[in-house]
Amino acid sequence: MTRPTVAVIGAGAMGTNHARVVSESLRVRPGVIVDLDTSRAHQLAERYGFEATPDVAAAAECDMAIIATSTESHLAIALQLLDRGIPLLIEKPIASNLAEMQVVCDMAKAKHVPITCGFVERFNAVLDTTVQVLVDEPMHIVTMRHSPKAERITNSVVYDLLIHDIDLVLRLMGGKEVTKVTAASWSPSPGAAAEIADCTLQFGDAGMATLSASRAGQRKLRSVEVFTPTTLAEVDLLRADLTVYRNVRQEQPQDAKALTYRAETIIEIPFVRHTNEPLARQLDHFVNLVEGRVDLEAEINGLIPPHVIADRVEAACLSTSDLQPMVTR
Repeated sequence: MTRPTVAVIGAGAMGTNHARVVSESLRVRPGVIVDLDTSRAHQLAERYGFEATPDVAAAAECDMAIIATSTESHLAIALQLLDRGIPLLIEKPIASNLAEMQVVCDMAKAKHVPITCGFVERFNAVLDTTVQVLVDEPMHIVTMRHSPKAERITNSVVYDLLIHDIDLVLRLMGGKEVTKVTAASWSPSPGAAAEIADCTLQFGDAGMATLSASRAGQRKLRSVEVFTPTTLAEVDLLRADLTVYRNVRQEQPQDAKALTYRAETIIEIPFVRHTNEPLARQLDHFVNLVEGRVDLEAEINGLIPPHVIADRVEAACLSTSDLQPMVTR
């Protein structure tokens, strides 16, 4: 059978990554690269075997499409292609706000067109291994997603970076309800997008999560720590490695000449089985969705909660920014 063609809309950093993965896939084949910057589109198309065009309508001639443009353009492009029945993988967030995101999801459901979102950490093999080694439920999760400054990105760090870890935490917590959100953010100037955001998500009596995202760092950092009553799983998402700690005992020796504190901890380094890079696994999932191997309604319903919580985090950040500073004398 002829492999389906894929359009990649957007020839920036993420569009380039998607184009490479499409060109390496054995299940799909390159279609068109769409970008208003025709020079950039032609360069990327030539590198990975696509055709180049500035016209979004050309994507409707392909069997499926990946939207990797600026967030504010997602809604118009998605609605245009959904109306033509084109399955979509939309980079996160799906749209600029919660209402627009819901419009896209509702249209996909109404027209029975497959859509998914670029929550690429769902396909990180090290998280699969982490879930397998946990013998009891998480009670505290700590994430850090820090990067150097990104010049091209204009939306808040909440929707750019933090939403990945919101999605990750919701999945690790097994879909438990977020009962409370507290958050704060920092912007370099009034009216500018937030470049740093920290938040706490509370899951009632089940536990909590502490998340930190920054575009003002000096290195790329992607870490997750999952605490259960018996285990600490320490995850490096970039290196895709996992270390597991289990405390056996701790004591305070009575001999004054000895150490004042001693702890014994079992350390394990589980083997992480890598079948492919996360972005390629995400593409395979998208193809499975289009082929009907993944339930469409369940997929769309699973895209909504991370956007809802990101919206709550953004609202909490705005409310704390309105607080008057304390004056000390």
